[in-house]
Amino acid sequence: MIADEVIKILNSQNLYAKKCFGQNFLIDKNVLNKIINISNVNENDIIIEIGPGLGCLTEYLCLNAKQVICYEIDKDMVSMLEKNLIPNYNNLTINNVDFLKADLSYYSNEENCKNVKVVANLPYYITTPIIFKLLSETKISQYTFMVQKEVAERFTGKPNTKDYNSLSVAMEYKTNSKIVYKVSPNSFYPAPKVDSALLLVKVLKNDCDQNFEAEFLKFVQIIFTQRRKTIINNLNDKYGKDKGKLIDLFKANNFNVNARAESLTVNEIMKLFKVVINT
Repeated sequence: MIADEVIKILNSQNLYAKKCFGQNFLIDKNVLNKIINISNVNENDIIIEIGPGLGCLTEYLCLNAKQVICYEIDKDMVSMLEKNLIPNYNNLTINNVDFLKADLSYYSNEENCKNVKVVANLPYYITTPIIFKLLSETKISQYTFMVQKEVAERFTGKPNTKDYNSLSVAMEYKTNSKIVYKVSPNSFYPAPKVDSALLLVKVLKNDCDQNFEAEFLKFVQIIFTQRRKTIINNLNDKYGKDKGKLIDLFKANNFNVNARAESLTVNEIMKLFKVVINT
């Protein structure tokens, strides 16, 4: 298994984990098996993997899925995948491309996404852009991400906690997300300086059109712009809404005029959004 030979492979090819690509190779077999089980990967599934690196997780996916489609930006890692995995697994496809620039239009059709799942050990430095690209450009309904623990906590943050922010709201609005497993640095080579977490994300269906959704998510970002400011002050700064009218609007709709964004639930934020945009 690749997971047993990471150091040997790197040394033999005079390679190393590149910080510029956020490379930390997952070598813990127990964690790798947990990812497969939590994702419920089976012989009917088409799996998209982002940043496979040397292929530790990729190999487990190939053993369990119908097809595995990888996106890897590092040409050195692509060479290793082609050398060590392609000869042994005919269900593996490797794309040497920056995932953030990848064309995902095929997966924007719900019919094309049946049995498609994303399973990935994400580079920490671009976790958020990758997740939001997937959520905004595809109709894929299930994701399993290995991410930095603090990032996972922000994605799943609840009102009136330090972890609750615009990302938390966006994720709760669009998905059912939960941290299912925490992972120590020792499960990786080289070991990162932070703990990691396995995040299971299931996309919720809603009937909102894309323009409404885009405006709502913009509104969410605005009210969280400066956490110490009240919602009214943030709206006044960014939307140019008259402060006096906003105060009257809040009172008329039973919102606390001194409320900060972190104190509102997603449903309350949605209600406030509809009130504000309709005035």
